[in-house]
Amino acid sequence: MKNLEYNGNCAFAVSTGKTTVKTSTKYVLTKNGKHYAFSNGVAKFLFKLLPNRIEKTNTAWNSKDL
Repeated sequence: MKNLEYNGNCAFAVSTGKTTVKTSTKYVLTKNGKHYAFSNGVAKFLFKLLPNRIEKTNTAWNSKDL
């Protein structure tokens, strides 16, 4: 799949400060026209369940610490 957010890294992992977690096209969430990939079903579930996850992921991704 093309145009995955966060260079195709696991969106949930990015939200926790990690940027090198491999993903599978089996676990993709499309929201507001953006495609978020995940390493597994649990990560995808938690990303959908926890509040403000997209905002936290964007903040972590744009952080100078990563």
